[in-house]
Amino acid sequence: MKQMLTQLITYINDHEDWLMERILAYAQQRNYTKYTSTLKEAWRLSISGLSSSLVELIKMRGEAVELGPEEDYTCDPATLFGTSEAKRHRERGINLGMFLGLMKYYHQSYQDLIKESEFNSQEKQIFSNIINRFFDRVEISFCIAWTSSNEGQFISELQDRNRLMTNEKNKYLTFFESLSDPVLIVDSAGKIENINFSASSLFFNDSVPGERYYAHDKRDIKFIEKFPWLANDYDDFLQSKKEKAVNEKYLESKKKYFHVIFSQFLDISGKFSGTIIIIVDMTKRIQMEKELERLATTDPLTGAKNRRAFLQFFKQELARGQRYGHKLALLVLDIDHFKKINDTYGHDTGDQVLQVLVDEAHGVLRRTDIFGRWGGEEFIIVLPESDINQAVGVAERLRTNFSALTIRTEDDSVIQFTVSIGMTLIENNYDHPDDFIVKADKALYMAKEQGRNRIVVV
Repeated sequence: MKQMLTQLITYINDHEDWLMERILAYAQQRNYTKYTSTLKEAWRLSISGLSSSLVELIKMRGEAVELGPEEDYTCDPATLFGTSEAKRHRERGINLGMFLGLMKYYHQSYQDLIKESEFNSQEKQIFSNIINRFFDRVEISFCIAWTSSNEGQFISELQDRNRLMTNEKNKYLTFFESLSDPVLIVDSAGKIENINFSASSLFFNDSVPGERYYAHDKRDIKFIEKFPWLANDYDDFLQSKKEKAVNEKYLESKKKYFHVIFSQFLDISGKFSGTIIIIVDMTKRIQMEKELERLATTDPLTGAKNRRAFLQFFKQELARGQRYGHKLALLVLDIDHFKKINDTYGHDTGDQVLQVLVDEAHGVLRRTDIFGRWGGEEFIIVLPESDINQAVGVAERLRTNFSALTIRTEDDSVIQFTVSIGMTLIENNYDHPDDFIVKADKALYMAKEQGRNRIVVV
C-alpha cells in the first residue's frame, strides 16, 4: 500500500500543468473566470496549494481518510488549507455558494486525472476515494470558517482588505506616474481612462503628477480626437484583433519621432476592455542614428558624399539604369592649380575653396544626382537619366558658376578658381563601375592637358 500511495503522490506532483489546464478550462466553460484571474500562473498556484495539502494528508493518514463523528477538522492539512482559502476569498467578497461551486470543478479535475490515468481499476478506486475524502474535508472546513465568523470579524476582514487594496492602488499609481514614457489607458469606447504624468505633461501641459487621475471634473476625452495623428493606427489595431502592434510615427507639431505600442487590455474574464498605449520618444536615438549614418557616408570637411558612400550609390544607380534602360553620365572634376592656392594662402583657405565649390554644386545639381568627394580637390558626379546633351549642359553650368565665384581671405585678398571636367556617358554594359571611373578620369586628364578650365567627353 505504501508503494501505491507513493505512486499517487508522484503522479499528482508530475501533472501540475495538466491539472491547471483542466481547472482553467472548467472555469472558463462555467463563467467562473468573470470573478477570478485568467492568468495561468494564478491557477497554477491554486493547484500547487491543493496538491501540496493533498500530498501532506496522504503522507499523514495514508488511505485512512474517512470522516468520523468526532473528527477534529481544525488540524489536518486539508482543513487547514480550506480554512486559509475560505478567509482569503471571503475577504474578497466571494460568497460561499460561488466558492463551493468552483471547488466542485477543482474536485472534478483531480478525479479526471485519476480516471484518465493508466492505473489499474483497484488503484483508481482507492485513489478516487482518497481524493473524494480530501475535498470533503476541504469543503467542511469552508463551511466551518464561513459560519463561525461574526459580523464584527467580517467587517474587520473587509477593512483589512480595503487597506490592502488602497495600498495596491497607491503602488500602481506611483509606478504608473513614475514611468518615463508616456502611457495611456483607453477604454473599449475609445475614451481616455487614465494617463500618466509623462503623457499628460507632454500632450496636455499638466504640471502635477496624478492631476488627471484625481481631477474632480474628469471629462470624457476621445483618444482619436486628442491624438488624431494616431487615429488610423489605433483603428487598424482594433480591427486587427491582435494582442499587440508597434508603429513608428513622426509628430510634426513637436518635431519628434515616436515608437508607439498598442496592447490589448483584458478584464479577468479575458474580455477586451480597452487599449494600453505606450508612446516612446525615439527622437534622440533616431537623430543619433542619422548623425552616425551621416558621419559614415559624408566627407566631414565639405558635406559631400565620401568615396565609400558614392560608390555604393553609383552601383545602385547602375543597377537601376540596367533594369530600366536609362542612360547615365559620370563626371570627374578637379580644381585647377589647387596646390598653388594652398601654398599661397594656406590650407585653411584651400579648405574654404572646397566648401564653396560643394555649396555651389548642390545649388546646380538635382536631388537625384549623386555628388561625392573623390579625394583631395577631386570630385565625382553621377547624373541619372541624362543623355549627352543634358550632361554637357550641367557640366557647363558647373564650370561657369565655379569660375564666377570669389573668396575673400582674411588679408582681403580675392581668390577665384576654375575646374577641369572629364565626362563619359553610360548607356550599356553597366556591370563595371571601375571602368567608367577610369574612363572619366582619362577625360579629366585630357582636359588638363588641353589647357584646363574646360570639359572633355570620351
